[in-house]
Amino acid sequence: MSPLIADQVEPQGATLRSGFVRQMVEFLIALSLGILVIRTFTAEAYVVPTGSMAPTLLGNHEEVACPNCGMRFALGLDEEGRAGHPVCPNCGEDKLDGVPIVPCSGDRLLVQKGLYDFKRPRRWEVAVFHFPADPTQAYVKRVVGLPGESVQIWRGDVYINGKIARKSFQEQRAIRILVYDSQFVTRDANRVPRFVFHRGRSQQSGLESAWRTEGPLLIHDAGDPTEDALDWAEYRHRDPDRAQYTPIYDFNPYNGGDLRGENRVPDLMVEAHLIVGNDVPTVDVRLNSGADRFVITLPFHESGLPQVRRNHREVALTHAVPIPDTPGHAPKSRVLEASVMDHRLSVSLDGVPLFDPVDYDNPAVGYVSDVSPIGVGVRHGSLTIERLKVFRDVYYTSALANTPRRPFGVDEPYKLGPDSFFVLGDNSSVSNDSRFWSKSPVVPGDLFLGKPFLVHLPGQVVPLEVFGRSVYWVPDPREIRYIR
Repeated sequence: MSPLIADQVEPQGATLRSGFVRQMVEFLIALSLGILVIRTFTAEAYVVPTGSMAPTLLGNHEEVACPNCGMRFALGLDEEGRAGHPVCPNCGEDKLDGVPIVPCSGDRLLVQKGLYDFKRPRRWEVAVFHFPADPTQAYVKRVVGLPGESVQIWRGDVYINGKIARKSFQEQRAIRILVYDSQFVTRDANRVPRFVFHRGRSQQSGLESAWRTEGPLLIHDAGDPTEDALDWAEYRHRDPDRAQYTPIYDFNPYNGGDLRGENRVPDLMVEAHLIVGNDVPTVDVRLNSGADRFVITLPFHESGLPQVRRNHREVALTHAVPIPDTPGHAPKSRVLEASVMDHRLSVSLDGVPLFDPVDYDNPAVGYVSDVSPIGVGVRHGSLTIERLKVFRDVYYTSALANTPRRPFGVDEPYKLGPDSFFVLGDNSSVSNDSRFWSKSPVVPGDLFLGKPFLVHLPGQVVPLEVFGRSVYWVPDPREIRYIR
C-alpha cells in the first residue's frame, strides 16, 4: 500500500528593525504566505512512506553505494524500518552487508489539488486519491483503466477491451525502470564483460572486430572503409539476483534480493549517447522483444530514410524523416532512444521521433533465450558510445508477494462502471492496488484528490546538533524531480 501523510508547513518570520534584514524577513514572510495560499487553494504536500510506486516514487529507504561499480540505489524499508538484502541492480554485487548506507525519508510530493474537478484522470497518469475502503487514507497509484472499459492483466501488460494498452514515448520514459548504465564500470569488468564484439552474424564468423572499451566508453575505430560486414557491440545482460547471464527479468532492487524477479520482460528501451564520425554511413540498432527481432538502420552520412526490419522482413514506415547531415562539422553527441514496449516500436534522435510508432498485434510466439537483447552495429568508420542505458517496462504481476489472494482483472477481464477507475502500482510484485483489494478494485471518480507533479523536498536522515536540538532530516536537492 502507499498511504500518504500530509506535510505540515508552517510560516516563519520575525520583526527586525535593521533595514536590509527587515526587508529579507518581510520577503520570507511574503514567500511563506504565498506558499500557504498555494497549498490551501492549489497544491497540497504529502509524504510517501512505502514503496509500491518504486522506483517512480520512493518510500522510506536506504541509499546504498555499490563498491564494485559505484552506482547508488534505493533499498526500501518496511513499516518496522527493516530493509531487505541489498543487491546492486547494475552489476549484481550482493556482498553489501556493512557497506555505508544513508537513511532517507520517503518522497515529498506536491499534489495539484482540484485538477480532477475539471478533467478526468488519464491512462498512465500518477494520481492521489482517498482509499475507497478507508477514505481517511490517501493513496498514490497509476491510473490504467477508465470508466466503461474492461481491464485485464496478461503476461505483464494491460489490456483494455481485449487490446493491449500502449504508451506514448513520453509515457514510456516516465515509467521505464533502469536495468544497466555503462557509466558505472565494474572493478571486475574483464572477468564479467557486459559487451561482446563481433563482425558478421556471430562470434564464429572469424572476422576481426574494430570495437574496444575504454573506461565507460565503447569505441569503434575507423578501420577498413571497404569493409561491408556489420561490426556489432552487443549488450550482455547479467541478472542481478541470479549472478549469471540471462534474459531480463522483473527484478526490482528496491525490494532487496530476497524477492527475486520471476518473470521475463520482453519490453525494453535503450538510450545511447553517440558521437558518430563523418566517415560512418549508417548505424544499426538491434532490439529483441520476446521472439521478435527488430533492426533499425539509421543513415547518418548517406542519403535515404531510416529503415526497419522485423524478423528479417522490411517494415513500412510512415512519416519517416531523414537524419540531418552536417558535413565538415566536428561530430557532436547525439541521444538515440529506441524501444519495443506494448507491441510498439518507437525510435527518436535528440528527442525527435524518426518515424511514427510501429504497432503490431501479432507478436512472434515464444521467447528467444537471448542474453544479448540489444546491439549497436556499424560497417566502418569511427563511432563512440559515450553512455548506454538499458531500461525495462513495468511487468504487472498476477500475484502479490506472499499473499494468496485471487486478483481482480487477471483471470478474466473486469468491467468498470461509470466514473470508475482501475489503478496499479509501478512496484507491481508488492503493490496492494486494484488487483488485490478485498471488496472492489474500483476507485470512484469523486475520491481523486489530485495529480502529483513534483518531488520537492527529498531528504536524508542525518543526525545534527542545531541550537542544542537533534535534527534528523535534511533536504537532498539531487533528488528533486518532476513527475511526468
